Amino acid sequence: MSWPETDFNRERQWWDAKAPKEETSFADEAINRALRWREIERHLENVHTILDVGGATGAFSIPLAKRGYRVTHADLSPEMLAIARNKARDVPGIEFLEGNASDLARFADRSFDLVLNMDGAISFSGSKAITAIRETCRVTRMTAILTVSHRAQMTAAWVNGSLAKTGDLGPAAHAMADRGEWHQDQFPDSKVLTEGMTQNYLGALKAFLPDELKGILNAEGMHVLRCGGLGSLAGLCDAEALTRVLKDEALLQSFLDICERFDRDILPCGPGTRLRAGLIAVARRDR
Repeated sequence: MSWPETDFNRERQWWDAKAPKEETSFADEAINRALRWREIERHLENVHTILDVGGATGAFSIPLAKRGYRVTHADLSPEMLAIARNKARDVPGIEFLEGNASDLARFADRSFDLVLNMDGAISFSGSKAITAIRETCRVTRMTAILTVSHRAQMTAAWVNGSLAKTGDLGPAAHAMADRGEWHQDQFPDSKVLTEGMTQNYLGALKAFLPDELKGILNAEGMHVLRCGGLGSLAGLCDAEALTRVLKDEALLQSFLDICERFDRDILPCGPGTRLRAGLIAVARRDR
């Protein structure tokens, strides 16, 4: 079966509907976000300009602008941008633009010292996800930090959803395992799998394996410094443990330390967190 093209008008409506709860964190989401902040902090030396693709409501772009970086915040969703603009009313040095992660043609090659493209901007570009990665690389002068959906984690989610809602493993679960693909109109069981989600919709999704993502980045002239699971330990912990960690700042920092050790030394290609994008890549301009 061919993979349908992504309908970005429909995607825009879906992201608009999700905007009010964008920064609400459940379970391992907060761990994922804290680990991304740690990675960003490692790559700010000699950075002056930052592009945040899929910047949503400004969880990263606005704090970075407050620290004096010149930040361009791009997002597909007008509602996300409206919330971000309201949060940044008194923040200098930040520009907000409506745009599609798979088409950054308004920006010249190597326009930004640091490019962030995290959470759903790549993966939910569906059939255009690889194009979105290539565009991220094209506009990067120094370093790009990307997070995408991990095929391992998404396969588990699709298997769980299929068994819970249909009692069987339908073609959608197999396609996710085989190719990391999903589209609302791709398979007969797609509709029932999305019941109860925002607008009963999940859109178009492309999930990646670490070697697949690394290969795309290498082909675009990027030297990959890191490519693997993000927060896999948190994804393996139960909700009660994570709740306890998040209530104690000292305990949280200690937990983040061990999460980073786990991702680096124990399970570097692990599935990442269950919520938010569980595969991270950090790449430096190679030529």
